[in-house]
Amino acid sequence: MNRVDLVPRHQPLHSPPPPPSSVSHPGEVLVGFVSTANAFYSKTLKAGENFVIPRGLVHFQYNVGTGNAVVITAFNSQLPGVVLAPFTLFGSTPAIPNDVLTKTFQVDQNVINLLKSKFSGSSNY
Repeated sequence: MNRVDLVPRHQPLHSPPPPPSSVSHPGEVLVGFVSTANAFYSKTLKAGENFVIPRGLVHFQYNVGTGNAVVITAFNSQLPGVVLAPFTLFGSTPAIPNDVLTKTFQVDQNVINLLKSKFSGSSNY
């Protein structure tokens, strides 16, 4: 079990290996994930509601309220780990080549360099 305190308008995309379940206490939290078929599923949770995210999918919990929100997550492992998408893609060491990222995201080098400057060498999220 894990308690997550969310400030308004903040939570990075991430992907833990085991499947979490979320229960929103005070506040409203938008929870969503993208399936392996590239379909986006989401729901705005209010106090007492649940949302199950399938194992290993990139997902988020985003506080859409004006005050702090609390989410309780349950994992099937004591050490679930977490993969934060922006830090993984734009802050890896050694770096993923810019050519790979520009083709993947269909943006130019300037956008990739800007993203790398925001996420490389930092674990703050």
